[in-house]
Amino acid sequence: MVSMTLAFAEGGGNIISPDGSLVVVLVLFIILVFSLNRLLFRPIGRVLDERQTFTEGATNEARAARRMYDARLADYEATIRHARAESYKRAEQERATALEARRKVIDEAKTQAHEQINQAKQEIEQQVVRARATLESEARQIAERISRTVLGRTVGGGAD
Repeated sequence: MVSMTLAFAEGGGNIISPDGSLVVVLVLFIILVFSLNRLLFRPIGRVLDERQTFTEGATNEARAARRMYDARLADYEATIRHARAESYKRAEQERATALEARRKVIDEAKTQAHEQINQAKQEIEQQVVRARATLESEARQIAERISRTVLGRTVGGGAD
């Protein structure tokens, strides 16, 4: 080793001189690589692969759950829209029915009012006829009394 250091210090020579120790180092290196591969790298690789599989599985499950959630949400919203439309339709039908019933009540009230007005007109006409007859009769009686009182005799009209 002293000669290598001297050779290096003098600026000449090769630092690496292959000898028997190189073979030992290579054998130890290969044994170390195989043993590290077997004891460390493969188990770590398996753990990493399992972790990736679990992560991908969880991600896929989350995506599937999200798709299912979106589908259910879409169904729910469609059901709500349909129910809302049915509700509006039913409310409009009830409103139309109520308007029709109101129209019928108003028409009946108008018909009854017209009937009552017609009956009242007929009663008034009958009362007018009776009042005229009564007034005519009373007017004749008063006229007869006046003529009796003023003339002292009855004036002959067409009462007979």
